[in-house]
Amino acid sequence: MQKYFVLSLFAVLLIAPLSLQSAHATTWYPGEGLKQGDYFRYDVCWIDWNNCTPLEIDFWVKDQTSDGSGWNLEFLAIDGALVQKGNVTIAMTTPDPTYSDPNVSDYASIYKNTIAWLDSCASRDTPKDFNLPAWCRNGGGSYKTWMIGWHKGENDNTIWVVPSLPFPVKAQIFADVTTPPAPPQYTFELLQTGNSSTEPDFIKRVSTGTIIGNPNCPAPDMQNDAVHDSITTDSGSATIEYRYSPSVPHQGCPLEWRLSFEKNFDLSQKYSAVHYDIFTVDDNGVKLNSVAQDNGRTDLFAPVGDDGRTIILKQPPPTTHFVIAVLGTGPQDSLTDTSVSGIVKIDVKTAESIPEFPVTALLIMAIVIAMGIFFTRARSRLSIKF
Repeated sequence: MQKYFVLSLFAVLLIAPLSLQSAHATTWYPGEGLKQGDYFRYDVCWIDWNNCTPLEIDFWVKDQTSDGSGWNLEFLAIDGALVQKGNVTIAMTTPDPTYSDPNVSDYASIYKNTIAWLDSCASRDTPKDFNLPAWCRNGGGSYKTWMIGWHKGENDNTIWVVPSLPFPVKAQIFADVTTPPAPPQYTFELLQTGNSSTEPDFIKRVSTGTIIGNPNCPAPDMQNDAVHDSITTDSGSATIEYRYSPSVPHQGCPLEWRLSFEKNFDLSQKYSAVHYDIFTVDDNGVKLNSVAQDNGRTDLFAPVGDDGRTIILKQPPPTTHFVIAVLGTGPQDSLTDTSVSGIVKIDVKTAESIPEFPVTALLIMAIVIAMGIFFTRARSRLSIKF
């Protein structure tokens, strides 16, 4: 097994909207040179997945598709305490997913919008020369935003590429906001790459945890079936505007939360870089579980003051007692200011769990079995008489 560890970026070529001085033209596109047996391990975050909470995405190129138009990947996501493994197929013209197993489809979307994002600028049919002043751009009028290595506001957005590798090795892209500081739009960094004819050891994992509830559960519907309110924390430090759906969730089914952490003196303004958690407690206020801990993390993070979480409701009827705890503010990996800490308590009416196998189906099955037993005995009696 051949291995390469990305330990530094000194030899990395930065793609920027500036002409690079080179005697020879060098072209590249995402997926160029990808072959059977190649493997990659990345640290990744994406703003549309839990507000850029870090996770690991790994994949190994198992073989080509039967028609030769794509690659079959063994795909692994390590998302806190949750591990999901499945199959993903990517195309060759652009390395976007064309198929993914349901349990890894969300993670395949993260891969598409981060690691493979540059295929919107370059593809096998339209490789780009590093000497070009720009690869692709958008915008209108006199203002143009370069999509590779550009500066906007207070931030430099940068993607690093090694021409001999099929995928970029690092990226730091910031969200487009009107009021700084801008949170990360996405970041990633290559941890390990190489080639192996057999499945690498780090891919040999078994899926753990669950990302969906009972398939018979009602889906959250924020438009038509939700509860919406605002509560000031017990310390008076902030107001939490919340919405959850369904309005009466079932035990064992998904419950979606949407939260905003607002400033009391002006509810149109929100705190940024908020560390918080969602707890459930019993009738005596004793903590039963933590959403952050269930996900293998110390807390949850809302970089721009808004966050959304979908959880599986564990508590039985008639009521689940939730506590939303604001722990403070600070960078994602550091809680530096606890002046806005406080809690709000929310009681959610809870319905009984829904059987995964419908009761009507069980009744029909019981009737069929009973009829089978009846006819078997009837035939036995007839055979004895004759």
